[in-house]
Amino acid sequence: MARRTFQNLDAEARALHDSWDHIARLVFVTSMVALVVWGACTLLRMAVHASWHALLHALEHTGAWWSAGLLVGGLVLAGAARGLLLRRWPEWQEAAGDGMEVALSNYHVTYQREGDDPQPRYERAAFGLALRKAVMTWLTLGPGGSGGLEAPTVLMAESLSAGVSRVMQVRSEFELRTYQLAGMAAAVATLLGAPFTAALFATEVAYGDRIIYRKLAYCMWAAVVAYFLNNRLYAYEPLFPAPVHGATYRLTEYAATAIVAVAVSAPAAVGFGFVMTQTRKLVARVRPELHGAVTGLATAAVALLVWRGLGIGPEHVLGMGEETVSGLLAGDPALGAWWVLCAVLLGRLATTALTQSSGGSAGLLVPTMVVGAVAGGLTAQILDATGAMSDLDRRCSPWSAWRAGSSRWSGCRSRRSRWCWRCSARVRPAGDPRLRRHLPADAQVHAVRRSAREPGSRRRRDGLRLERRA
Repeated sequence: MARRTFQNLDAEARALHDSWDHIARLVFVTSMVALVVWGACTLLRMAVHASWHALLHALEHTGAWWSAGLLVGGLVLAGAARGLLLRRWPEWQEAAGDGMEVALSNYHVTYQREGDDPQPRYERAAFGLALRKAVMTWLTLGPGGSGGLEAPTVLMAESLSAGVSRVMQVRSEFELRTYQLAGMAAAVATLLGAPFTAALFATEVAYGDRIIYRKLAYCMWAAVVAYFLNNRLYAYEPLFPAPVHGATYRLTEYAATAIVAVAVSAPAAVGFGFVMTQTRKLVARVRPELHGAVTGLATAAVALLVWRGLGIGPEHVLGMGEETVSGLLAGDPALGAWWVLCAVLLGRLATTALTQSSGGSAGLLVPTMVVGAVAGGLTAQILDATGAMSDLDRRCSPWSAWRAGSSRWSGCRSRRSRWCWRCSARVRPAGDPRLRRHLPADAQVHAVRRSAREPGSRRRRDGLRLERRA
């Protein structure tokens, strides 16, 4: 029966699944690759976060001039160090930029030679390239460069996977490519905590128009291994904790989502691309070895303008931007005004374009999330100001993270009455003295005051109703 199982397979399938022993070997090496990639990505993430948070702490506890000098000096010196490495040692060129093109080139190089031979990839750098990419990424994001970790870790994962394959003496290019994709999936799962998304991303980015399901299975396994290690060893938390929402959505919420996706996200993406293109043209006029220092100085100037000029924290225009999205989802009052969101949006676009144009090792996934979240928040304020869809509870609505700037929504803990989409009634403050004795400490209670003139009212004007929610 086993022989019949492995009959009628194509060349790649026979190379990968010619026996159960070979399948067991694939699973074992894939697990080893996932473990190595998870460790490297976790260390890089810890190093970047530690340096960035240390810088923020220093900026908050030093004087105005010292903090400005520290911010400018860190970005300029890190940019100058990157420029020196790129100029003195040509092998560092592969570590510049987001790294996606280099990763795909290393993956597809084995297709260029006839026969089943992984040697073309083994002739290129592996562990050394991963180390250089990690150093370049830390020099970019650690001092406050704007970008994400996802794209750089994809190149790191591909290089580490090729290195592990060479150590394990893998002699099949089909097997090598499986480990390369599995490593990419493990890297994305380590950072995002989404195993299936990571596996789908790895297969789609490598093949574009199709998905190789045999490789998808091993990518899923590597992503699950990385996800398990995150939860068990690193005390993993969601990247962006989102408000709890019910199992159903209203039509107005779907309509708002469509508005944001079509009328906001698409123009924001086009504008992002335009800013990136124009910034690259400007930076190209500067000598290549000075790109890092000049763009670092310009990035610091933008951050100081937003920080000292407008009173907005530098973490909203520098770094990876996770604080901005988390603040929007948590209803940070500092992000409640429309002009603050506009400043954050423009500042993030400028700093990201400058970081990318200098050859900094950073990705665009999280910055685009920040741009989308801020654009959605602006859309929410516009709709709220015009009275359109004013009955949406912005904490629980999936279309926008924005909530009222001075009113911190937390279920029913609003400081002023607003519509709630759950019951089409006015939400009263939880601290109302007439309701305080009805509020148990172990349950979330929804205090509602209905009026005979309000839609859906079946009670008297001054009637009170309590809805207990577990």
